[in-house]
Amino acid sequence: MIEKIRKWWKGEAYYLESVFPGIRYKRHWTAKFARIIVEFYLKNWQWWLGFLVAVSGLFIAYKKLVP
Repeated sequence: MIEKIRKWWKGEAYYLESVFPGIRYKRHWTAKFARIIVEFYLKNWQWWLGFLVAVSGLFIAYKKLVP
């Protein structure tokens, strides 16, 4: 199963003539979308962490104030 996931993530390799490096990958649209989500998370994880902590704090404060 892990090997199928790796193959899906990496995509199908094809080569271009007289281009260096000539290797390219055809990826399924779901793998492309997953790569976009992972890339966004890795670039902005600090922002998301602070945002989730702030929203969680607001939610807890709201629940304590409103019966």
